[in-house]
Amino acid sequence: MATPAVDAVTRRTNRSCHARRCSNSGCTLPLAGAPRTRVLINLEHDQAPVSRQEPHCDYLFVSDGGDGNPEWVAPIELTTGRADSRKFLRQLTAGAAVADRLLPRNIPLRFRPIAAYDGQMRRAERDNLLIPANKITFRNQSELARVVRCGSPLMKALTG
Repeated sequence: MATPAVDAVTRRTNRSCHARRCSNSGCTLPLAGAPRTRVLINLEHDQAPVSRQEPHCDYLFVSDGGDGNPEWVAPIELTTGRADSRKFLRQLTAGAAVADRLLPRNIPLRFRPIAAYDGQMRRAERDNLLIPANKITFRNQSELARVVRCGSPLMKALTG
């Protein structure tokens, strides 16, 4: 059964941009263990609700929160090669803006921006993502990006 947030995003997006896997250029976040009631939007798809000229993250994940908890909303940026904290912050902030446009205001949500990387991330880049001034804001919630390695389960990023 759909939840209010999943239903809203499903109705407000073209089904052709709905994804079954969270994967881009060899970086994957497995969905094993993620709530079954979910929608994963590929924001790189031609029919995605973003302008090609604007920055945007790779995916937007919305799901049931489980056990009566608020639903999840998670912009996700995946990268291979050298990780750049400024790019992560720009893309995830843009993903939060997409989520804000798609989700009704009256639904309680838990916000978790996720930055996944494969390859190298210099200590300075990782530290930059953990500076409180670099929190990503979605409505009344400000969160640091959850930094995980490609191949980590999505649920680890959401709950870890």
